Amino acid sequence: MKQDARFLSVKILNRFTKMNEQLSLVRNQIFSSFKPEPMVKSRTMVLTNEIIRLRDRLDLMIEHVSGRKIKRLDPSLLSILRIGFYEIIYDDAIPDYASVDSAVNLTKDILNRKASGLTNAVLRNLLRYKEKGDNWDISLRKNQKWNSIPGWLQKRWKDQFGESGATALMQRINQVPKSFIRVNLSRVSLNEVYEGLSASEIEVENYSDNYLNIKFGIGKIFSHELFQSGLISVQDPAAGGIVEFLDPTQGETVLDVCAAPGTKSLFIAERVGATGRVFSSDSDPKRVKLGKNDIERHRQTQIEWSIKDATKDEYPMADKILIDVPCTGTGVIGRKPDIRWRRKLEDIKDMANFQFQILNHMSQFLNPEGILVYGTCSLEPEENWKVVEQFLKLKSDFQLVTGSSRLPDEWINKYGYLQTLPHVHGVDGMFAAKLKRK
Repeated sequence: MKQDARFLSVKILNRFTKMNEQLSLVRNQIFSSFKPEPMVKSRTMVLTNEIIRLRDRLDLMIEHVSGRKIKRLDPSLLSILRIGFYEIIYDDAIPDYASVDSAVNLTKDILNRKASGLTNAVLRNLLRYKEKGDNWDISLRKNQKWNSIPGWLQKRWKDQFGESGATALMQRINQVPKSFIRVNLSRVSLNEVYEGLSASEIEVENYSDNYLNIKFGIGKIFSHELFQSGLISVQDPAAGGIVEFLDPTQGETVLDVCAAPGTKSLFIAERVGATGRVFSSDSDPKRVKLGKNDIERHRQTQIEWSIKDATKDEYPMADKILIDVPCTGTGVIGRKPDIRWRRKLEDIKDMANFQFQILNHMSQFLNPEGILVYGTCSLEPEENWKVVEQFLKLKSDFQLVTGSSRLPDEWINKYGYLQTLPHVHGVDGMFAAKLKRK
């Protein structure tokens, strides 16, 4: 039982619902306790990610099929039903009978025989609905909960992107996001990477000059020799786009703050070369340790890690600064589905104030004529342009620099800053503004 992905998923879902902690941390705690095999661990990650992603939608279906309110169901029974509904409706690889049988047995083991009878009845009722055809849930699709996004966030997105834009955005982030790898072209070619991955049955396709889209085999990437030797990194093109926007060049000194675990720092180090310096920092000691440990893999020794608070600590002067600030993360909800349930409306204002403090403090460490890029993975205007606008009003010695020759034209909006949207560009949602010190 302890090696069963459904059992582990119930444990994770129960804890996440009760504690509202970061999903990755909850999973790590459960994995540490039960020590599952790699295949079980991988399946558990898929189940928990997708059930958290579609939680409101699954609950809507459970209420409709069972005739019972979610609040009246035992937490473990609810988690088991969510798993069963997800597998029966969305996972074609699992036979329906296997989903029902496993859910019934799991309920019996975790709860009791009486509860297992309810699980059996509800899931078999779902199968009867499913046999009616694909439109059995047509009335549910009109309910706001079908989008599986908190109502306050749906309203904001409809105001910002319009009804059709918000609908497209929510549809996109309720799908499994694409996975990408960035290739260090100074050490290896795209063709060499393609051949090396293909030999390990990892299927990829070309995305851009230095990115490959992983079609199959993402679980094998981290143990692959190409990753272990630092020739490839797992990174969304939009995240790498912030580094392209900064455009670091050979021999420059660059500050990368709020940088852990350091994938962008690695990209910067590749660009500044052996004669350049990258001072990477973060306020979280555990995350800084991850960045330091990764140097052994990629061997970019020009990166120097430190634990620093970007709102008050001292830094060396730099030619360029990348400030990828902590944010609400609404642009990466597709990749981190738990964010939607852990954020509150007031977080946006709190984050914006914190972000301004970081930008305002860090700007003093930029050399004259230097370039600073302020970026977020948020879709919310208060965290993006409004922070930059407030800063420019206060700092007359800084000016906005528009455009970029290194990025796709459609990634630069009409105001000249970087903005990607999941439903428009097919990558994570990112914002970045480029500022120059006069």
